[in-house]
Amino acid sequence: MQGIVPLPQLRQLIVGGYTGPMGDGSGIVTFTLTPTGPSVLGTLELDSPSYLIRHPELPLLYAVSEGTTSTVAALRLTDHGPELINRVTNSGHGACHLCLSPDGRHVITANYGAGSVSCFGLAEDGSLTGQTDLLQFTGSGPDADRQSAPHPHQAVVDGDLVLVPDLGTDRVHRLAVGADGKLSQAADPVLLPPGSGPRHVVVVDDQLVVACELSAEVWWGPRTGNGGEQGRLVPASGSDTDQRIYPSAIIADGSAVFVANRGSDTVAGFNLADGTLRPAIEIPCGGAWPRDLIATTRHLWVANQNDGTVVAISREDLATGRIDGTIETPSPSCLIALDEVTA
Repeated sequence: MQGIVPLPQLRQLIVGGYTGPMGDGSGIVTFTLTPTGPSVLGTLELDSPSYLIRHPELPLLYAVSEGTTSTVAALRLTDHGPELINRVTNSGHGACHLCLSPDGRHVITANYGAGSVSCFGLAEDGSLTGQTDLLQFTGSGPDADRQSAPHPHQAVVDGDLVLVPDLGTDRVHRLAVGADGKLSQAADPVLLPPGSGPRHVVVVDDQLVVACELSAEVWWGPRTGNGGEQGRLVPASGSDTDQRIYPSAIIADGSAVFVANRGSDTVAGFNLADGTLRPAIEIPCGGAWPRDLIATTRHLWVANQNDGTVVAISREDLATGRIDGTIETPSPSCLIALDEVTA
């Protein structure tokens, strides 16, 4: 591990890391960050956790493991990092993302490899009770290499619905989750431009803002619309680079939207006002191939998959892209930050 002074302080920074053959990580590594530097609190061996979410009320996390055999795990938060409660098999392989259902009684996974979405029940204590449904998508897109089949890339709640960006078919599905854990199409999907490859979405005011991996653009349009002529596009990165750019994570903080760009290895900031998304800033991500991006009060935290670093970029000095800390950890895929110290 290596730190750059002045270090931000966190009670816990929980880092999912890809394991072999997808990477060199150990599963989930938990760090504590103090003025003297980062130190490891604990390691939980888990097969390629591609995404982590936190329960809004209970001291729990949920993790989805990507790979030929996909699993979903319930984890208990402790002073030395997450501990495994239980784990269930996911019939949809290649899972890359998950969310809690709007009522908090189920976990939904986006199965990139299988082109499907799975649903799992939760017990009163938050443990997993098993898979309740599998919804298979169909279709394709114009990119023969990346869009020969559906590829759901995220699951995120929007009110009573679950939004699922589908990179393979250029649409954002709008799903309902029944009390029995059954999945259904709640409304027509939002249609994006052919070949755009929607990866991740955020909801800002009454707009959907989508990071499009294949076209290297950010799309936005009315959240209740159907896309098409209602949507607009702006480049995800303005960097002068010969590398192809692949937007990955997108997050929103009020009207500010941030996008991590692989290839240009930057974080681009946008402002959404009066229904228009405008580029505001673009800074280096402090590493290579930024896969995940989260925000705390004082920092943007970037998981740089290919050079094995997690970087804290100061939000107080965002114009310069000042890096307040770097942690070395192999093949980071996703991040959870607990209790930032602001004093």
